[in-house]
Amino acid sequence: MDFAEFDMLAEPLRQRSAREQARHGFALVDGLVSTPEVIALVEGRMGIVLPDKYKVFMTRYGGGRFGFVELFPLVEPGKPARYGDVWSEYEEWFPEGDFVAVAAVGTGDYWGFPVTEGRCDEQVWFHFHDQDDHKPVAADFLEFIAEEGLKSPADRVMERRALEDRRP
Repeated sequence: MDFAEFDMLAEPLRQRSAREQARHGFALVDGLVSTPEVIALVEGRMGIVLPDKYKVFMTRYGGGRFGFVELFPLVEPGKPARYGDVWSEYEEWFPEGDFVAVAAVGTGDYWGFPVTEGRCDEQVWFHFHDQDDHKPVAADFLEFIAEEGLKSPADRVMERRALEDRRP
């Protein structure tokens, strides 16, 4: 997925977020954006290279709430965010440097990128905390956000049911 396609998919959420913010003071998109300089600091401190689509997303849309997913923001190391950030989670839960968590699932599990030789995979993976194992869930970060951030759990259940109904 490219950004033109993603932006088109995300526009209804951005509009609804602006309406909810104006009406109720509650945004559906927090927009905790990072600068390229902060991203470079985080990468340098972690000794890794983050995926390009992820870095662009974090400069355009940012961390925090994005629809139905809560993304860890990218902040300067040593200046932790209130509810977790990429660097702090990496330092605390993945000090061996083989996984970068970008969002908590809420069960102790994480979504993020496996790291090989200092480079994050483009694919987003689900990391199981109790098995120290992970599995791929999306080809890249934009597909992950389109699936997890733009669709509610009910939307995903309805899609699965529709697919099951089409099976012979």
